[in-house]
Amino acid sequence: MNKKIKLLYLLLGTCFALGLSIFFWKIINFNYNFSEEIKGYYLENNLSHQNNLIKFITLVSFSVLIFFLLLKNIYYRNVKILNLNSAFIRDTSRSNNISKIIVAIFLFIILINYLSKDLIVYKIDYFHEGLTLSYALNYLSTKEIWVNSYLSNSIFSDIFSAVIPWIFLDNISVGSYRVFHDFLRFLTEIFIIFFIYKLSFVYNLKNKEHNIFLILLLFFSISLNRDLTETFYPFRYRDIPIFIMLILSINFLKFDKNSYITPTLIGFLSFLSLFWSLDRGIYLIVAIIFLFMQAMLKKRHLAASLLLIGFSTSLLLSIILFGSTEIKDFYKNTLNIVKYFDLYAGSSYPTVFDLKNSHSSRGSINLFIIIVNGFLLSLFLLKSNLQLTENSKISFIFFYFISILVYKSALSVPDSYHMKQSIYLSKILLVSHILYLFLKSKYISTNSYLSIIAIVLIFFVSIKNFTTFNIYNIKNFKKINYDYIKLSDDNFFDESYLNLKKLILKNYNINCIQIFSYDAIVPYLIKKKSCTKFNFLYLVSSRNIQEKMIYEMSKKSPEIILFNRKYEFLDLIPVEKKIINVFNYIELNYYKDRDYENWTIYKRK
Repeated sequence: MNKKIKLLYLLLGTCFALGLSIFFWKIINFNYNFSEEIKGYYLENNLSHQNNLIKFITLVSFSVLIFFLLLKNIYYRNVKILNLNSAFIRDTSRSNNISKIIVAIFLFIILINYLSKDLIVYKIDYFHEGLTLSYALNYLSTKEIWVNSYLSNSIFSDIFSAVIPWIFLDNISVGSYRVFHDFLRFLTEIFIIFFIYKLSFVYNLKNKEHNIFLILLLFFSISLNRDLTETFYPFRYRDIPIFIMLILSINFLKFDKNSYITPTLIGFLSFLSLFWSLDRGIYLIVAIIFLFMQAMLKKRHLAASLLLIGFSTSLLLSIILFGSTEIKDFYKNTLNIVKYFDLYAGSSYPTVFDLKNSHSSRGSINLFIIIVNGFLLSLFLLKSNLQLTENSKISFIFFYFISILVYKSALSVPDSYHMKQSIYLSKILLVSHILYLFLKSKYISTNSYLSIIAIVLIFFVSIKNFTTFNIYNIKNFKKINYDYIKLSDDNFFDESYLNLKKLILKNYNINCIQIFSYDAIVPYLIKKKSCTKFNFLYLVSSRNIQEKMIYEMSKKSPEIILFNRKYEFLDLIPVEKKIINVFNYIELNYYKDRDYENWTIYKRK
């Protein structure tokens, strides 16, 4: 069989697999089958909340599997993929001085960018920032975490991302909270740089090619990160545990001199990361299972044991630090979030290649990127002349696995923001794979004009986000940040909220407030703790959680309840229709005391 016929068979077979996968995607529409009626998109449309995941697994796994089988049978029939039973080979790849200098230069660049930043006074996000600021205030008032707050994510993102700067900077303000988040952006980029640095050695390129690879991938990764970082709420810092895990996993899979320290650190990180970001922590725990299985297959029993020891140590340390009561409430909180989140927050993933839906294009491109990464992984596993070590191949399998895990966030909430955030690692893998093939191509050398042109193009496309340089801001960094920290919170609120604050404090003598709205910011606004642990009503969904909220309200008897009749920030089900049992309780035990704009203040009978 000649080369053209082989290529034709491969292309036709792959197209058929993709077409069939897309067909399955469109016909998979299971009906709502959850035991409880959770108000949300899925209940309203009588659709199962598992549809997105089933469609995704079907599309990706079927397409990649068929491509792999075709590639192996057409081109690499006699190639052995991996020798899982062999003794593990120590990787001898080492860094060079030039690569270290490159990393140092990029660290200097992002430092200059950080020092040059402008601190903009933009209005507060009453939903996301409101959650953190109010729960942080709750913590300072009660010194309790899950016992007194029903958290959306984790103690760091929901509480301590505000508490830490308030304590460290000795100022409870929106300004200090945002200054700290700017620092978290900077810290995230540091970990991205070190991850890319470690990743570059997995490809086993020669020094010259390696350095070109490193420079281009660093430019792309940081530029992409800055495109994805939203102004109002930089979620990217939540990925720091992911980057740390990936850095450590490279050491673990390459079996370097730190191989016995690394598994302990990975195990230790996996559970503690739940307190940094809940969803990322869950992804890491799943990842540790992968590493554990790999270690067992390679008969690295000590490494496998150290993974478990690290995990167990972090669990024991958590119980000691927080106490058994808090850990029990953490477990209940986490279980409820995992169980119900997709049901009340999710919606259907855009139909693949739906030309009538503009939102479909981003979702389709993301899925295409993930599938292509699977194709390239298949090529790396089978093509022997690429000179990839077995360690590198296992690393690529692991990276692909992690990138798919991270994309689960987009399957849960398939809006533009979550899809942009969740595809980040997949885009890095795609570009790194393509760069590697480009640099290894026999038709292109690092000295060719084509290579130089490509490098220049990638450089100028990426450099657009590296132009921040402000000598005035650098010189006055301390003063600019100090002034921002000291800004009155009134600068961050709309006038209507400030008037609401005056109205409440003037007319009601209260030591806590209970809200019945998605305006999670209100307790922080008036500097009062929440009367119950349920301040973020977006999370209140099931009948069981509603009953717990009613029980707390009956026990603590809030003097007033603030109800927002109109909330336009997000397209959400009106709170009185979403958690109707709680609303019925309020109507029965409270009366309408007064109205102000969109708010109604209920007072206890």
